[in-house]
Amino acid sequence: MKIKERILEMVQKRESDLPTLPAVVDNLIRAASDEKTTTEALAKIISYDLGMTNKLLKLANSIYYAQKNKVDTVKRAISVIGFDEIIAIALGMGILSSVSEISGLSLDMKALWMHGIGVATASKQIAKQTHPGIAGKIFIPALLHDMGKVIFSIYFKKEYNEVRQYALENRRPLYLSENSLFKLDHAALSALLMTRWNFPASIILPCRFHHAPESAPVKYRHHAMIINLADYLTQKAQLGHSGNPVPVTIKNAPQKIGINESAMMKIIELLKAQEPQIKEFFKITTAVN
Repeated sequence: MKIKERILEMVQKRESDLPTLPAVVDNLIRAASDEKTTTEALAKIISYDLGMTNKLLKLANSIYYAQKNKVDTVKRAISVIGFDEIIAIALGMGILSSVSEISGLSLDMKALWMHGIGVATASKQIAKQTHPGIAGKIFIPALLHDMGKVIFSIYFKKEYNEVRQYALENRRPLYLSENSLFKLDHAALSALLMTRWNFPASIILPCRFHHAPESAPVKYRHHAMIINLADYLTQKAQLGHSGNPVPVTIKNAPQKIGINESAMMKIIELLKAQEPQIKEFFKITTAVN
């Protein structure tokens, strides 16, 4: 059976070897799907997980957010970090915790998470400049856009090492190499996983099309385009590692998004300047409870 068929079977089977997400993550996905979710309701969901609560409070008090007064409640942490941002970070930590004990992976999960933090940070900056209305919503899919690579690394270690070697030797972007050898890339796999886990379309579709944003449904095209460019800028800033040997963005991406060369350079410089804060963010969110 080919890799693609094996993956499709694994994702679609009711009883699967896929990681079981912590209960708090299921509740967070429901919260992300419901526009009526209040700050109080979100704080209550998070508070049920002591480890997650402690990390988010530490994060709200970290140099990344630079608060003058101590943040000592989850509700206050939500106001400091941001409603959608805290959902994204909590989801990411929950998913990361479900795979962190697995050894011998073909990708460094912590470097991938660091890359995700960079992409989320850059995406928010680009959105603020080009489409302020989605600046909050972009953080979740931007942080989680490479989730498919996690599954490739866990369940197809040998084969994925071969894909990465092929990409490196041929100087080809990783997603194109995945399609060449697997007939499926990590963006498509991310969407399959997110669909299985009942993520909303507002998260699934920007992730699914972040390497082909012009094919995205119109409603989420700008989201996908921003993540595509932010992914490229984060690799240029050398923050974390996505496993991709060739940073690439779609043709004329800046013009299509509405951002100029100078603004792009400023975002790269911002990412480099924020590296200590992003590393602190990374350290807190990946710490073992």
